[in-house]
Amino acid sequence: MAKTNKNVLGDQRGKIGKVVGRVVEGEQMYSSAPGPRGSEGTAKQKEHRARFSAITRMGKPLKGAIKIGMKVSASKKHLQSPFNLFVNRNLQHTTYNAETGLATPDYEAIILSEGDIPFVTFAEPTFTEPQTVTITFNGNNDCPGAMEEDIIYGVAYCPDLVQSAMGTAVRSAETLTITVPKTWVGKTIHIWGFAKTSVTRVIEIENYGMVLVPDACSVSAYVGSGAVS
Repeated sequence: MAKTNKNVLGDQRGKIGKVVGRVVEGEQMYSSAPGPRGSEGTAKQKEHRARFSAITRMGKPLKGAIKIGMKVSASKKHLQSPFNLFVNRNLQHTTYNAETGLATPDYEAIILSEGDIPFVTFAEPTFTEPQTVTITFNGNNDCPGAMEEDIIYGVAYCPDLVQSAMGTAVRSAETLTITVPKTWVGKTIHIWGFAKTSVTRVIEIENYGMVLVPDACSVSAYVGSGAVS
């Protein structure tokens, strides 16, 4: 990929011969134009497209959680968005079926956030209350860098409907709930959780070599699955 800061012809977008022009954060970018799509392609290319399709389909309704969980990591990578980082991290976390040409996410391995703030230890989710997922957790409040007011996110995803829902609580609460739509009743859903720091400025944790920055998150954890009552 090539880039230029100025262009005498103005911003150029779209296919130009054998290259594609686009403008990203004020910079003119050029990349090779993709080849024709269709039934053509090697087996490896077909597999990649199937994995990419499965992850992007899953990621679209989860964009709210991804934007929070991947924000800081994405900001460290030039011109990388949180969603693109999510796709890159999770392409490998799919199972490809060569006979059908389809890929399915490996939900237990999917990553919604990443970072180095203290994580949270989640218990199995429960579904006893109607249209509600209840999650209890150990906030690990005694870990360096853990703050009682850190926000804990619980994220639910319904594959059948390709929809998501989210709930929050503070680290010290050690329980959170996610309210889901009535259309989810009887459907199997998957749950993840992660923590986001409550600091509003850069803070160095002396003696531990740790620096907390605003919006930093922990690595996400797969909490479990179950059917909504």
